[in-house]
Order: sequence, then structure tokens, then C-alpha cells
Amino acid sequence: MSTADRDRWNARYADGAYESRRHPSPFLEQNAHLLPENGRALDLACGAGRNAIYLARRGLAVDAVDISRVALERGRADAGGLPIRWIECDLDAGFEDDENYDLIVNIRYVNLPLVSALLESLRPGGVLVIEQHLANAANVIGPRNPAFRVAKGQLARVATGMIVEQIDERVFDDPDGRRAALARLVARRPSAGRAS
Repeated sequence: MSTADRDRWNARYADGAYESRRHPSPFLEQNAHLLPENGRALDLACGAGRNAIYLARRGLAVDAVDISRVALERGRADAGGLPIRWIECDLDAGFEDDENYDLIVNIRYVNLPLVSALLESLRPGGVLVIEQHLANAANVIGPRNPAFRVAKGQLARVATGMIVEQIDERVFDDPDGRRAALARLVARRPSAGRAS
């Protein structure tokens, strides 16, 4: 992203964007039984940290990454003393860290090459959770620019070599009652010695 993109996201959060979205992603909650109960998690494009806070309350240490300093400050204030490391980073330029993760979460930020590269840092048995806007002709919410939507089958390709726990691509009702075309995936990296 450019400096203009960073400024735009900071302005949106400063103006109260997503203020009412304090609840975690429903998809993340619905799959809580598949998530690790401890270890480290990475929340990509975390915004104000609603998913990072949910994961930290469940017992995970979380690296929450976003381009918006304003969003991260809001998340830090909401999180109190939870074990969350707030990282300001332009994910379009990549993300490198020496950490290994038990969980990687990517909710509605499209950068599948980055996710694919980060799978190397997912520990054996670690879980990947992705929810993206799906390319769809229906009258749905979300970005109009096709660059910010994934095509059917793209998430399955990201999970090549992983154990797919769930994959679903269709129109859903968002918590606010609006319709959203979404591609959703939960996949697990095979444990050492286990065939995929």
C-alpha cells in the first residue's frame, strides 16, 4: 500500500469506522473447536483487533498486524493487559518475523501470496483460518474492485498439502443482516510424520 492508503485507513478509523464491530468474526467463533487452546497466533490485517482480542482471551499469545496506527491504538486500549503484540506494518510489502505460529488468521484482507509464504511459519498441526470476499455477481456487500475478491477455488490452492477441515464458498448473511459472498477455509498443517 502507499502512504495514501495508510493515511486513508488511519482517517477511517479516526472517524469511527468499524466502531460497532467489537465481536470476533462469526466464522472464527463457529470454528473455535478447531483452534489451538494455547501457543502463538498471527492475525493479519487485524484492524482494531477484535479477533486478536478474542484469541488472546482464549489463551493464545497474538501478533496483531495492521497498516493503521489508529486501529492498532484502539485495539491496544480495548485489550488491556492481554498478551497481544501490536505491529504496524504494510502487509502489501510483506511481513517477516522470526516467530512460528500455531494459528494464522486472515479475515477479509486479500494477499494470498503473503499467506502462502507465511505457511512456512505455521507449526506442524497449526491451523490456518481464512475468510475472503468471493468474486460473485450477486448484489452483496464488500469491495467492488475485483482485486479485493478471490475467485472460487483460490483458497483451496493456498491450502495445497494441508488437511482441509472446512471450505465453503457461497453467499452468507453477515451479522448485521446484509448479504456477503464469502470464501471460507479452515485447514491444518499436517503433524510431523503424518501424511496429508
